[in-house]
Amino acid sequence: MRRKGIALVSVLVAMVAVLMMALGMSYLAQANLSTGQHLAQQARARQLAEAGIDHALAYLRVSAPQGPVTLRGEGYTAILERQEEREEDTYRVVSTGTAGQARHTAVAVIGLQTAPAQTQNPLFGQGWISGRRITINGGVDLHGSRLHADMGYANLTGQINVCDDNGQNCRNVTAINPPPITGGAGVGDTQCNASGNLNNHLCNNSQPKYQVCPVWQEPSNQNLTCQDAITGQTVHWDQAYRISRPDVEALSQAATGVRVTSPYQDATTKGLCQVTFTSLDPGNATEMTSFLVSRGLTPSTTNVNQLLLQVLPRLSGLRVCVQNNVTLPDNTSLTNVTFYVGGTFQVNGTATLSGVKVVAQGGLNLNKVRATDTRFYTNGNINLNDDAQFTGDSTIASRQAITFNGRANLLNNRALAIISEGDITYNGRADTHAFMWSGGQITFNGTGAFIGGAVSIGGTIRNGGGQFYIRNSNAQNTDLPQVDTGSGQRPVVQFRR
Repeated sequence: MRRKGIALVSVLVAMVAVLMMALGMSYLAQANLSTGQHLAQQARARQLAEAGIDHALAYLRVSAPQGPVTLRGEGYTAILERQEEREEDTYRVVSTGTAGQARHTAVAVIGLQTAPAQTQNPLFGQGWISGRRITINGGVDLHGSRLHADMGYANLTGQINVCDDNGQNCRNVTAINPPPITGGAGVGDTQCNASGNLNNHLCNNSQPKYQVCPVWQEPSNQNLTCQDAITGQTVHWDQAYRISRPDVEALSQAATGVRVTSPYQDATTKGLCQVTFTSLDPGNATEMTSFLVSRGLTPSTTNVNQLLLQVLPRLSGLRVCVQNNVTLPDNTSLTNVTFYVGGTFQVNGTATLSGVKVVAQGGLNLNKVRATDTRFYTNGNINLNDDAQFTGDSTIASRQAITFNGRANLLNNRALAIISEGDITYNGRADTHAFMWSGGQITFNGTGAFIGGAVSIGGTIRNGGGQFYIRNSNAQNTDLPQVDTGSGQRPVVQFRR
């Protein structure tokens, strides 16, 4: 019996020991869980406090308050206050973030620094602006827009009406004084040739009657003061709004990091290529198979056309270097791809492109392209055929010529830039909402409507009968020339803890 009693006591002692260990482990787990939860709350409180600092930075970008300001967001409160004891504009922000039981306070000192403010050159979007002559064969309606030609006008033979921005309340230009049709002051080799009453109203012998500062030409008198075409103020001629010659090489480098004269070589040298092909026209079977295998796909064909259809959808998000040509087949869809192409880039059929950048040394042939926020730069010519459409902040830029054959319906676009160091030509009906910037001549062959701005150094010609209307636009494009508009202030963190 004594042995049984000792065994019972031993079992009870062991059970108590196990129970104590279990309670200890439970307490430790509870403590660890509580500590982990507290650390997570502390981290979140810190992030919320930092969000209050960022809120203050955003607030100072648009306003510079003199008194204290309380800024609130989900989980934080920030007090922004100007430091009166400092000579420069300096603010102190104290932000408190709360998450559960945790609180964190972040402090920052923010100074306002002077920075140049910029906007798009207002000569773009106001109508047709030329550094040489404008020739119009047929009628034109100006909807809140203007015509300016440094060297005057030729063959103004049709009816010219001046209307509101929306095309209403139109009046013949002879009833408008002064009309929105000007020439360059102090410029030589001018011409002014209009029919009937238009000639008496717009011309003074061989010169445009209404003159403002030249936008491209230099006057013979370098001390000339004149009326700025945009502001209407009297200024020295070189202080007025002017246009510059387009530089597609510089635009391409700023947007893609490579030159249009050597995109493939530049991308290779700079290590920009994430994938490289000899050609995608339609391409090399071995190269495309290797690419697909690297993406976890084993193709069951060696047909290059079929392989290309499998490769293209898998290029999204990549920088693609192609030594020779690229041809996109019908129904291609690409998103966020950058192409550095040593040859030509061509679209056969319909291609839907979004966020795509293309630099092609050999030229561009774009058929039924549907492009959104897409940019094309080339050292060669650009041909757009059969209903090309662009939306968003898109650009087509060439060091040579750009030609639209057939209908180019771009009316829904709000910011297309068409940039050529050479000529830009529209053949057929051109219903276009865009900004044109040409180092050569812009020619419209046919009828249609133009919304935006056409700025040419070499002149502008409109051929064809019927009435053609030009409408101004306030749209923007980041590839167009920017001008300083004075000084603005931007917030900069001087101290943060």
